[in-house]
Amino acid sequence: MVSKILDKLPLRTVLIVPFILQIVGAVGLVGYLSFRNGQKAVNNLASQLMNEVSLRVEQNLQVYLKTPHQINQTKLDAVKLGLLKMENLSAWEKYLLRQVQLYPYINYTSVGNENGDYRSGEQLSNGSRTINVIEKSTGLNFYSYNTDKNGDRTTVVTVVKNFDNRQHPAYKSAVKSGKPTWSSVFVSLLEPTLIINALQPVYSEKNQLEGVLCAALRLDHLGRFLNSLKVGKSGQTFIIDRQGTLLATSTTEKPFRTKGNKKLLFKVEESSNPFTEATAKYLSAQFHQLNQIKKSELLEFEIDGKRQLLKVLPFQDGKGLDWLIVVVVPEADFTKEIDANTRTAVLLCFAALGVAVAIGILTSRWVTNPILSLNTAAKNIAKGEWNQTVESERSDELGELAKSFNSMAQQLQQSFETLEHRVHERTAELAVAKDKAEVANQAKSTFLANMSHELRSPLNAILGFSQLMTRSQTLSPEHQENISIISSSGEHLLTLINNVLDLSKIESGRTTLNQKKIDLYRLLNDLEDMFQLKADDKHLQLVFERSTEVPQFVETDDLKLRQILINLLNNSLKFTEEGGVSVRVSKQLSGRNQNREGEKFYLSGSLNNREVSASNNLEVSQLNQSKNAIFATQHDEAEAASSFFLHFEVEDTGPGIATNELDNLFEAFVQTKTGKDSQEGTGLGLPISRKFVELMGGEMSVCSAVGKGTNFKFDLQVIAVDAADIESRKPTRNVIALEPNQHTYRILIVDDKPLNRQLLIKILHPLGFELKEATNGQEAIEIWDTWEPHLIWMDMRMPVMDGYEATQYIKTTIKGQATAIIALTASVLEEERAVILSAGCDAFMRKPFREADIFDAMHKHIGVRYLYEDPGQANLLGIKEGDRAMTAADFVKLPDSLVADLKLAILNADMDLIDSSIEQIRLKDAVTAGAIANCIENFEYDKVLKLISQTISHE
Repeated sequence: MVSKILDKLPLRTVLIVPFILQIVGAVGLVGYLSFRNGQKAVNNLASQLMNEVSLRVEQNLQVYLKTPHQINQTKLDAVKLGLLKMENLSAWEKYLLRQVQLYPYINYTSVGNENGDYRSGEQLSNGSRTINVIEKSTGLNFYSYNTDKNGDRTTVVTVVKNFDNRQHPAYKSAVKSGKPTWSSVFVSLLEPTLIINALQPVYSEKNQLEGVLCAALRLDHLGRFLNSLKVGKSGQTFIIDRQGTLLATSTTEKPFRTKGNKKLLFKVEESSNPFTEATAKYLSAQFHQLNQIKKSELLEFEIDGKRQLLKVLPFQDGKGLDWLIVVVVPEADFTKEIDANTRTAVLLCFAALGVAVAIGILTSRWVTNPILSLNTAAKNIAKGEWNQTVESERSDELGELAKSFNSMAQQLQQSFETLEHRVHERTAELAVAKDKAEVANQAKSTFLANMSHELRSPLNAILGFSQLMTRSQTLSPEHQENISIISSSGEHLLTLINNVLDLSKIESGRTTLNQKKIDLYRLLNDLEDMFQLKADDKHLQLVFERSTEVPQFVETDDLKLRQILINLLNNSLKFTEEGGVSVRVSKQLSGRNQNREGEKFYLSGSLNNREVSASNNLEVSQLNQSKNAIFATQHDEAEAASSFFLHFEVEDTGPGIATNELDNLFEAFVQTKTGKDSQEGTGLGLPISRKFVELMGGEMSVCSAVGKGTNFKFDLQVIAVDAADIESRKPTRNVIALEPNQHTYRILIVDDKPLNRQLLIKILHPLGFELKEATNGQEAIEIWDTWEPHLIWMDMRMPVMDGYEATQYIKTTIKGQATAIIALTASVLEEERAVILSAGCDAFMRKPFREADIFDAMHKHIGVRYLYEDPGQANLLGIKEGDRAMTAADFVKLPDSLVADLKLAILNADMDLIDSSIEQIRLKDAVTAGAIANCIENFEYDKVLKLISQTISHE
């Protein structure tokens, strides 16, 4: 039927119709491809532009908002160095004026103390500067003075009666925070700008509040920066807080409204700019609450049917600020040229079609070859051969078509080259951004190292003196309990600091594995002993189970494994009120612990004999957060053959975890509702544990049933080892004295902190060491040169001359080679160990340290030998009562009443009372009693009285 109809058509029609269809198809296809490629390029360009703008705004904010806190830090440093006094604010005036001169975007900088005194230097946009004064002596009245070019007061500008700076909201906010923070944003009374105060409380060495430092930042400079950014032709950038308040915008709109005599902040949805208002309303409709925006969002919406591109970037500075950076650009800014090209292509298509119909009959014979040439060239271009052209000397429509095709191909080639060039430029920009990010990361690491040093130094004193007082036999049980609380609180604070540092090391990729051959059974038994008392206190069962195929001796990072189990057990015991906690260990063939659909699990089978299925009536939430592949380490063939996975489970019968909380369970500083209700913990234990598991080549997952309990599972890759490879555990022994027949050791203690020096003196003086102190490296060199100590305990960070320089000076001399120098530092960075040892130190010890570490280091480096508290030790048994040299340390460990009775008996020359006192002492310490009796028999009364006096004066 079809063939009959075609046979009846004129040949002209048969030739013209296919020709016309080809022309329309070719032009339409090329136009469509051109349109789609252009649109894709525009979308990519718009996305890159918005990302670049938001990142530039974020980087500028970081620098801009860091300045006021740096200003406060310089003031705080001046106070700590004694250059400025919090009780004498008159000396601050020119210093504060100088600060506002140096920073034009700082409105004022101030200081206020707890007496109510206040000073501030203020600079207005017209260049005028004033000194503002509040003094208790003048009734706490606020005086504002004009200043001359030298910064001296001239005339009074304003007087405000009864203005107590201590009642100001910013002052109270800083005191409540106890650390660097921000005030609320407010509108300046004198300037057309918003202001936010950077606040810094100042505390004395006794941790008493002395006052508050403040630096007021103008936000109009931020608006000028946003205005300088070009986001397309009509795009906008603005900054809001989580309540939707407009803080800065790239438009000419002021971020405040004037009503009467008041200047008020307003919501961004109330903006007079229609574009800004529409964007804000879309954000409110999309997220309901701006607090839901946790990460960078790239969105699209329409205004009057026109597509808009939107980028929202959260910004936090770690000191309380939580803002949103919003970048919005109309799509039309990028598509105008594409629309014009599309219209042109459509018009050319119709023109070519009309010409083809008009002369189709005459050109049908010689139309085929040009079409084939065009088709071939188009296919080559589609393959990426952009240099293809169609040669034609004709000047008719086909010749025009060939020229148009060549022009189009040339445009496509140019577009491709342009895009390629932009890709190279963007790659270079990303490389620069990466370098900046690495610099910022290094700055963060340096900051954490400094903060760790400042926190560990006082902790060293707290924990050290707690250890000393714990050993005292004269403390009452109540005081012993108080000391125990102080020590445990210090250990808890040290754990928190270590957790933050561990998280920082993990984020920066600087955490490494420290493989060690361990006794796994002993590690598990130690943990069971550690937590058994806590479980008993809460009347909970604590069950440790291990399958028979689990080997006793393995090679792994025992510290990280211990930390993982401690974190999980702490959480389980903390939140479980009845039932118990079960720890199970088994051997696995692979590192996968994902639960299949419908898989059954048990809620402490030993405690609650009930099986629960994920497909049963109980709704079970399970989450596998880890996607880490099995880690690859280079082993030899023997190690590879003995490598396997251990499977751990820590299960409890606690309240369980809700489904909606599982997604954020392993995020840093995030706690479940149960954790928040308990008001305990920091939200770091689980993130650190999961990261440690991934670092050790395993995975961590959690199954939880609300009201039934929670089961944490993880796998670790370990290597089986022989029992002979395990180091034996050394018994803990307390040093009570030096072995006799040793020469007197001279020890120099160098530290700028008096408490740190006093701690070492308390530890070493009772044993009979000769001690001297130095507060900096220069004093240490002078004492070392004249006194020639055997060993120097050297702090590395000190004023005047630090420990590095002093160590290098001493070790470069021949005499200095005979002196052992051990570095004491609060730094936690591993790379600093190499720096310290390269400076010449013989050893490296971190604060806070243990007393036993001090004694072990002195034995290792200068050969000091000790007597220990354990009466079963060989060195005590081998010493006869009368052959032992007596020191003041012998009297320190005796009850005060016995020492007092002995002293009184010797002073009264009462031999019967002396013998009675010695017998009483013999019941406590037979060796010391024998040494005292030997002195009495040799009429060495003065020696005994001198040692007793040294003990009393030392205390």
